[in-house]
Amino acid sequence: MKKSNFVLAFCILFGIGMLYFHMNRPSTKNTFINVNSLRQPEPVAVNSSHQESVFDPTDSKRYEKYLTKYTPGYDKNCMLTLPNKYIGEGDFPLKLPGDNELNSLSDDVISCLYHRYVTTIQTFCAFKDRAGEVKRNGWYICADPAYIPKQNCIVFLSNKAFPESAFSADMVSRYKCQVHRSQFSTAETLKSWMEKTNTGDRIVDIFTMSINRTSDFAFIKTMIKDKSIKKVKQLLLELHFDPKVTKTEEYIQILKHLRLIYNEGLRIVWFDRLIHCATNRFNKCYAIYFVQPNLRDKTKGTAVVNFPTVAAIQKMKGNEIANLYFKYIETTQFFCQHILRIGRITDGGWDVCHDRMMQYKNPCLVYSFGVFTDLSFDDEVSATYNCKVYAFDPTTPFGTHQHAPKVWFYRLGIGTKYSKFSHGYVAPLQKIRSDLHHQSSSISILKADVEGAEWSSVPHMIDTNQLHDVSQLFLEFHGWGDSPNQLILLKKLHDAGFRIFWYHINPACTFNKNLPRRSRCQEVYFINTKFQPK
Repeated sequence: MKKSNFVLAFCILFGIGMLYFHMNRPSTKNTFINVNSLRQPEPVAVNSSHQESVFDPTDSKRYEKYLTKYTPGYDKNCMLTLPNKYIGEGDFPLKLPGDNELNSLSDDVISCLYHRYVTTIQTFCAFKDRAGEVKRNGWYICADPAYIPKQNCIVFLSNKAFPESAFSADMVSRYKCQVHRSQFSTAETLKSWMEKTNTGDRIVDIFTMSINRTSDFAFIKTMIKDKSIKKVKQLLLELHFDPKVTKTEEYIQILKHLRLIYNEGLRIVWFDRLIHCATNRFNKCYAIYFVQPNLRDKTKGTAVVNFPTVAAIQKMKGNEIANLYFKYIETTQFFCQHILRIGRITDGGWDVCHDRMMQYKNPCLVYSFGVFTDLSFDDEVSATYNCKVYAFDPTTPFGTHQHAPKVWFYRLGIGTKYSKFSHGYVAPLQKIRSDLHHQSSSISILKADVEGAEWSSVPHMIDTNQLHDVSQLFLEFHGWGDSPNQLILLKKLHDAGFRIFWYHINPACTFNKNLPRRSRCQEVYFINTKFQPK
């Protein structure tokens, strides 16, 4: 072949090859959701077909090394183990069976009864005031008008689990109580100490106690026998029983004594899963808070915190704002009885109002903003409630991918406009929902731990009407609450129908040196009382 003919043939073949390539290469038109609406080079969402296709774990396994490892214990919240007949209502939301039935139950059911009973709320107290320190050396007290300790109140301390000096000092300085310390025993009973301290005819406003073994309940039985328990308005009790070593027989004894306490009229109003006792399934210790409704001031009700007008808030001073801010976020306004910890018990997990989830009829959709390397909540809420979960964070070391069969991750954060941020982008909730085709889908849970971005992004969600169809809203607030805009946001949420059902002070955060019961990081949990499902 002549050289000229060879060159001509080569050019013809090359041209045909290029034409074939362009005609058959994958189209980019539908690779990304709503790509033409985005002005930035990286789109919000991945290919919509991925969301319904068979899960390919390739990317998930590739990014696994970046994630904080978490292996939850089997049926951590006992939803599969506990028979439905033990789910009650009213002030007995988790029923304890009689002795014969209790003795016949399996080991798993018995342990579940204990761990669920002490984390189920039986009656309502709005304002739980923290006295002492948050991290460890303190207690909550019900400070509603019906239960609040009044001047010259009586406090007996017998807790051995931690020093109570900070708590004692608060009860003296803030509530003007008489505080008496004693390590009670079968010989040194509450009744005998009331006689020694000349308080025999008085109501005991606060009584603290810790129990580390079943034999410690003997003191409770003595209080029941001599009727001194009838004079205790608030019982603050720490229970220390490691699930790894506690035997079924011991759980049975604990449950029997908890039933005795119930029969004496004391009701659980709050509980605390103590962080230092966390395991992957059950806690090794809990703080349980009881009140005696028969001793409440029947002329008074629950605490209510009202907001002034926006104009009045803008004129308030820093300390005045902070006092109202903390008082509001630590006052529950909605009664949820079954509070389930989903995800890690320590930082990373979140508390879900199980009552509302059981009433929720729409397909479960969860938006989770701010995960970094911890997807424990996202994985577990998907598995527990069969939810589709969309997790977002622009700061992660890994990129956008499908993390699990019903969990998708985007390197994207929440903001007020679409813009570049850290390793990814931020966008308004309205745009994210649009690009994911969720405009017509209600959101079961929206949670955001976004390191201060909540102060601008949440008002934008309200102003653009993006929260009316969100059933539960979980926010971690960052700051000292001394800014007018922070208080105005709480007012906006309240006006939009959001009511607090739970709050959790993050013990890993910075605390106020002068007020150690205040943290700059507070998880606050809202129910939407004006929820409009789609």
